[in-house]
Amino acid sequence: MPLTLHNNKSILFPILVGLLVLVVFLTTGCQSDKGQKNKKSFFAPKSDTIPGILKPSERVAMIRLKGENGRKNDDPELKKELMEQLLEEYVNSPDPIVRQEVITATAKIFTSSYDAGRSDIHLSKGFDLVKCAAMRDEDPFVRREACRVIAGWERPESAVALRHVVRNDDDKDVQLQAAQSLAIFDDKETIETLGGLLDHRQSALRYQAMQSLKACTKQDYGNDVHRWKQYLAGEIPDPVHTPSLAERFRIGQLPMIY
Repeated sequence: MPLTLHNNKSILFPILVGLLVLVVFLTTGCQSDKGQKNKKSFFAPKSDTIPGILKPSERVAMIRLKGENGRKNDDPELKKELMEQLLEEYVNSPDPIVRQEVITATAKIFTSSYDAGRSDIHLSKGFDLVKCAAMRDEDPFVRREACRVIAGWERPESAVALRHVVRNDDDKDVQLQAAQSLAIFDDKETIETLGGLLDHRQSALRYQAMQSLKACTKQDYGNDVHRWKQYLAGEIPDPVHTPSLAERFRIGQLPMIY
């Protein structure tokens, strides 16, 4: 059968399409190595960093380094500069992890100067920061860390902050840390504050209050809340009493068997 114009078109069309695909393939495939390196794949992993802004992990590492440098270095000007940087970091950071690290680093710098008997207004600002963080920071982990580090400074202001936390904080773990830190103080108000925890509904706080009272008063009435109350009331505590089996069942120290 002779080829018609229609038949010629039907044969030429796929040939032309094939040639066009080949040209496109050769054009896009034969790029230079430099071009390939600069080419970004659509499926390549995306970076979570922004130029000029540190990642949280990098900020934490830098804060820790500042704390160590301030602790080891005796130059008061360097300590002052580092403390000012940490104070600014705390004020401007919405990240509680960063603020918690700032509290730890600040404590290292302040403690090294406090132990050496040096006092400076900028270092005192560091102490004020830790004290305020213990009482007012919105994050319980930051408050708990502040209560932990402030125990390293046996200052009346430390005891005032810790007693405030024990009485007013609504987080049990923060209260626990504050009660534990109060163990290094033996003033009347601290003992009264710990005594107030003996009636707390949380058994962990009652237990910690008795442990701290042992350190504060140099007395040991074990974990007997009644005897501790007698001592704090100025009475002579009852002798150690070992409850009978029936009494232990009654007060719930032994499980009931049905």
